[in-house]
Amino acid sequence: MSSYTILVSGYRPTYTILSFDPSTAKIKIISDSPAPEKASWIEPASQQHNPLQANRTLYSISETEKGLAVSLNLNDDKIEITSQKETHGGPAHVHVLKDGSGLAVVNYMGGSMIYFPFNPDGTLSDNPSELLQFEYLYKDGNAPDPERQDTPHAHQVIEDDQGHLYVCDLGNDRIWVIEKKGVNTLEIKGWLQAPPGTGPRHATFSKDGKHLYVLTELTSDVLVFSLESPTYPIIPKPDFKVNIIPPSVPKDAQQYMNAAELVLNPAYPNILYASNRLEMSLEEKSKGKFSTNVNSKGDSIAIIELNESGDELKSLKTFQTDLDNLRGMTISPDGKYLVTAGRKKGGLEVYKVVDEGRGLKLAGKIEDGVDNITDLTFL
Repeated sequence: MSSYTILVSGYRPTYTILSFDPSTAKIKIISDSPAPEKASWIEPASQQHNPLQANRTLYSISETEKGLAVSLNLNDDKIEITSQKETHGGPAHVHVLKDGSGLAVVNYMGGSMIYFPFNPDGTLSDNPSELLQFEYLYKDGNAPDPERQDTPHAHQVIEDDQGHLYVCDLGNDRIWVIEKKGVNTLEIKGWLQAPPGTGPRHATFSKDGKHLYVLTELTSDVLVFSLESPTYPIIPKPDFKVNIIPPSVPKDAQQYMNAAELVLNPAYPNILYASNRLEMSLEEKSKGKFSTNVNSKGDSIAIIELNESGDELKSLKTFQTDLDNLRGMTISPDGKYLVTAGRKKGGLEVYKVVDEGRGLKLAGKIEDGVDNITDLTFL
């Protein structure tokens, strides 16, 4: 591609569309459009269901106490809000079902999930599913991390090729497997069990769908679960555990780090990228006990190389960015460019993928007008 178009959202008053031209290394803001409060996630319509609507119809959230699911339309270079529906909790993530039937939303605050069927024009129906409330497994007071695991915290929902939905629950140390029954009923089929206190945040499937890779926020680990012939509960492969915290962080300070995003490279599906977060805030988080390492300039990205079957680690590298609070990260559909953003500072950085996915090289950067980004997507 001669140029790329990127849409960003976050704890900011606007949805912002940018262009990136690899030949000139220039990133330019094309437009700003009003966004609801704390629009922390954004998702395009399903490419599989309707290629003509993909990247024209989009879905987002408002991460407030009651929460909103939001449908959007891209008209020329502007984003227009077309419908808003309450999610009955503080949402963290949305997923457009691959069959194009509707939108799945998970609530981090409230630990629940809701499904909105689509109207013919792609807006959200007034008749959502009943709220699927996840049981709190640590209610007897034995939560491994009482501060962060005080209740169910559903953080992300993704879908396999059979239509099963996988929900990362940071509060319960589980990845719930959900089925949609009938028109708009959600049921729990089973779960994948993460180690206590790890706090599953985000996940991605292997290209062949045989494995689920899970990034844990509380321990900054990558786990791998086998999805072949599943018998629930599924436990992670015991000899596969990758910690992504960079060597610059003292061991006693690692508890203050929070891993954020996990991305599989579509061009090199044995390569995963995982973002660290909060290295630049160690002194603040630890109340002065740990200072930022003198050599640190920003949060880092772990580059994880797997074997051909995708269930063993071949190599692990750390690549340091100039970003503070690296929460948002996505990769271009052709696998050539990784786009990242610092929520606190550093702006937006585009990296060219080199060495068959094993390396990153800065290809473009912009700082003005791109603060407080939490999510990015290619249009």
